Amino acid sequence: MDIPIFEIKRKTMAIEIRIKQKGLFKKAINLAVIESLFDNPVLLGCRDLNSAYVLEELRDSQIEEINIVAVNPKQIGRGFILSKDAKDLKVSLNVPATEQDITDFFHCIESACKLFKVHTFILDDEKEIELAGLNELKQDIQAWNNNYLLEQVAQLQQKQMTFVVFGGYNPIYISSATLDHWVKLPVEELTDTFKQFLHQKQSEDLYYMKPMFYQNQQGEILGAYSLTLGVSSIVPKQAFVPVITSGLPDGIKPTHWQLALVMLSEKQEPTIKYIDYDSFVKVINQMNLEHYDENHYILREPNQLLFDQLLK
Repeated sequence: MDIPIFEIKRKTMAIEIRIKQKGLFKKAINLAVIESLFDNPVLLGCRDLNSAYVLEELRDSQIEEINIVAVNPKQIGRGFILSKDAKDLKVSLNVPATEQDITDFFHCIESACKLFKVHTFILDDEKEIELAGLNELKQDIQAWNNNYLLEQVAQLQQKQMTFVVFGGYNPIYISSATLDHWVKLPVEELTDTFKQFLHQKQSEDLYYMKPMFYQNQQGEILGAYSLTLGVSSIVPKQAFVPVITSGLPDGIKPTHWQLALVMLSEKQEPTIKYIDYDSFVKVINQMNLEHYDENHYILREPNQLLFDQLLK
């Protein structure tokens, strides 16, 4: 080819593929069709509506106007997104991605083309590509992705900024101290480190404490987290509005933050009591908790003794 299939200059930080069905009789795209595209185990979910890219299970088989997130549970990275547009299937990959994300992404595209019996797909709604060129495109994107990761790490490390990565399960706020180490790595080692880091952070069974937002009768915006007795959780070191949230207009911040302490019972309705989030922060800052990332601790199996202390 005279020019690469994949243009290096990107308009957005996502690779978008559209697979158009042809002919008179087009297959209806439903959840069963989506599931049939995967040979290996996959977790299909959707993004929550209120707290920045935290994965939730699909509640039913209705997938109209839903971005379905596909995550490989054996190597958890960022996953990729599938959505339907009438009888077209759209598949989107956020970058930088892991090598496994890219492999799974292209396997899904190949499976969809074969299922719909088409020999082309459309890149970024602009360029029609033959299915025979899929492997070349994959290699181009893998190489570009690796260099993009290297550039991102270098730029953020130089500015001493936090690297926010929206993982398949939840956001991860990578500290500048971590980037100080990563920036010294050659590209091959960096991509492997990135892959292992994302998997390690998301492979443990932890509840990601995410904020909900409310407006009271006085018009004030309230932010609230919840912590359940006995449930190991990823807890914010300070209450904050996530980088991306559909729950609040841009620039609007809560005037008050609360924490709901939830105590479950097999025979009764849950008991819920509220405290100021700042009070919670004062207690956990004295507990020598394990750091999850720049913005979060891991609080393992919070017990009744801790709840009693918080409720004093």
